[in-house]
Amino acid sequence: MKHIALMLGLMLALAGGAQAAPAALTFCTGGEGGFYESLGQAIGKAISRNTGAQLEVLNTGGSVENAQLMKDDDCSIAIMQADVVTSMPLPADIKVSDAHTEIVYWLHGRNGVDDFGKMEKDSIAEKYAFAAVSGSGALVTVRNWIKTDKDYEGARIVEFEDWYSAAEAVAQGYVSKAGVRIEIAGMLYIGRAGKITTDITEDFGNQILIGEVNDSSFANAKDVNSNPLYTACSVDNQGASGLKTSTTLAPDTYCLRAQVVYNNDYHKDLPAKEQRAVRRAVDKGINSIVKAVR
Repeated sequence: MKHIALMLGLMLALAGGAQAAPAALTFCTGGEGGFYESLGQAIGKAISRNTGAQLEVLNTGGSVENAQLMKDDDCSIAIMQADVVTSMPLPADIKVSDAHTEIVYWLHGRNGVDDFGKMEKDSIAEKYAFAAVSGSGALVTVRNWIKTDKDYEGARIVEFEDWYSAAEAVAQGYVSKAGVRIEIAGMLYIGRAGKITTDITEDFGNQILIGEVNDSSFANAKDVNSNPLYTACSVDNQGASGLKTSTTLAPDTYCLRAQVVYNNDYHKDLPAKEQRAVRRAVDKGINSIVKAVR
């Protein structure tokens, strides 16, 4: 009996000291085969190796959908454009880490407007509208810029279902809606340098050009970490994805960060010691990967 009691005591001690794996880590990324997906896979695997949590990577429509899914508690960690993080509803307790840099491309047709800043002029704004893809990060950016600089308040936005449809309208220079012809100035596209979608480059590469964004009013915006949200940069030849430029060899524009957003609620129900272990694993998993891809 004494021997059995000792064995039971040892088993209980071992069970009490064992750390339970946290719940499945659901990572919201982007389109299948895209960079957000590969980045999410790499970060998620690094975290799950050190926590024992099962990794579930969700393919999504990108930043805007990821923000909604995180707000609805359908993912614990996600990748988003920095201006989506600042402007979309998210859980109250999050950790935001900078990832890679993304370029804001101003794309226009040969009869469009070669500089985004020209849309401040009433004579231009009255004639032209912006093309945008519904639910895209680029739509968030153009709306944020219009909100930032009141000179754009009269700007019109025409939304399209996908990049192909938007590019078609930009290349053509106009679109007909409800029997009304609307002249299209151009559209914003946001992505890694040289990674403009083939929906734009393959069929419209000879009709769409890269223009400039020269408006300095966007430079004062801050992200959730109080760092510059948009930073001045340029599109060099390697970043142009084969598209030609309409102004200079390296058009001026703005860049912003993709950010990894972690919902701290993921670990809040764990015992204190395990919370610390999970937080450290999350930090190490994010930092070890993003440093390699910045």
